[in-house]
Amino acid sequence: MDIRSPETRSRSTERVDLYALAHTDLSRYAGLVVSAMVDQEHLARHRHLIRGYLEAGGVVVFGGHVHRDWLPGASRFVPLPSPSLRDYRVCEVADHPIFAGVAPDDLTFRRGVAGFFARGHHPPPERAEILTRLAGGQPATYVDTATTAGTILVQASCDLLGYATDGPAARIPGQLLDWVRDRSRIRPGARAGSTPASPAPRRRPARHGLGAVYGGSAPHHRALTTPKYARHLSGGTVYLPELAGIDLTGLDGLVIPERLHRDMLDAGAPPVLDLLDSGGTVIAFSGGEPLPEFLPGVSWEHRPTNFWWWLERGADPGLRSPSPQHPLFDHLGLADCTWHYHGVLHPPAGAEVLVALPSGEALLYVDRVSTPGTLVVATLDPLSHYGSHFMPATERFLDGFLPWATTLGRV
Repeated sequence: MDIRSPETRSRSTERVDLYALAHTDLSRYAGLVVSAMVDQEHLARHRHLIRGYLEAGGVVVFGGHVHRDWLPGASRFVPLPSPSLRDYRVCEVADHPIFAGVAPDDLTFRRGVAGFFARGHHPPPERAEILTRLAGGQPATYVDTATTAGTILVQASCDLLGYATDGPAARIPGQLLDWVRDRSRIRPGARAGSTPASPAPRRRPARHGLGAVYGGSAPHHRALTTPKYARHLSGGTVYLPELAGIDLTGLDGLVIPERLHRDMLDAGAPPVLDLLDSGGTVIAFSGGEPLPEFLPGVSWEHRPTNFWWWLERGADPGLRSPSPQHPLFDHLGLADCTWHYHGVLHPPAGAEVLVALPSGEALLYVDRVSTPGTLVVATLDPLSHYGSHFMPATERFLDGFLPWATTLGRV
């Protein structure tokens, strides 16, 4: 998401596709707001564009976990070790326009729940201005005006534009946009430059075993490279922008994480379908977005996500399994599948539903009838949550799910 140039004198925003960055006139925008799930591999390959934009006086705001060298002066994210409520508490908020009228507890809690604002920190560069700190003294938010001629704001974990919608913290998005507009010195014509289009990747075969699509984000990177999970991914990872050019038929299976760039994923449909047609396994998760429409037999329906169900006394979403003897449940239990869900599934006739709501609507099923291969589909989002250092149930889920997934092999 990008903020329009100062000449608009408004809070209007415009979405710009990351993969169009090299061909975008950044001088149109007072600031660039970069989301947590951004492909940092791509940004690192185009870091000179980000620096050029900043040296022209622009503002870059990033909320998430830096894991690649793309943002000047920024260090990699350092997670809190074994965090508790006390560790998550915001203890200091600077007198700053972004946080005007906002108290520490307004940042610590969302509907009484802590951990959303910051789950660690980025060691700040010298002379950075610290705006918020956690209870342990970690700088959760900083502004850097020394590394470049522009302004950089780094927030550990959350996107300040979407962090809160009620209470005093709801002031932050508007105040952030006003601050960006006022800080920016970008003027039309201060183009940061461009970069030539990357050549199409050479088609190559993937390795044997279970592989995974990697979208370049910090959460996906952590989830797919943590040793206890990476050892189950003997087929390695396929970088999303290169998916369309990869022969996947040598793999036993492929994991498609939630929250991937949809156009890039759709472009990779042919090799994914070739894998299924060759008898391989495809596993797809949804994190609020529809599941890929190119997957045979998949019918996804939106449902509002209740992130707060567990705050009610005796709360239980009532997940059940029509197939409790299925081998998946030798590796995990229904409690390990329970955090929240994103929509429901309508499986094709003959598919085996493993996790469902009391209504019978499916959240996870296995389909061995729609293709010569095996298709596993779920509206759960374990990879992005585990990778974000948040939601303990997702770690338990992956601890059991990935060992089971390696047993599926080829039909």
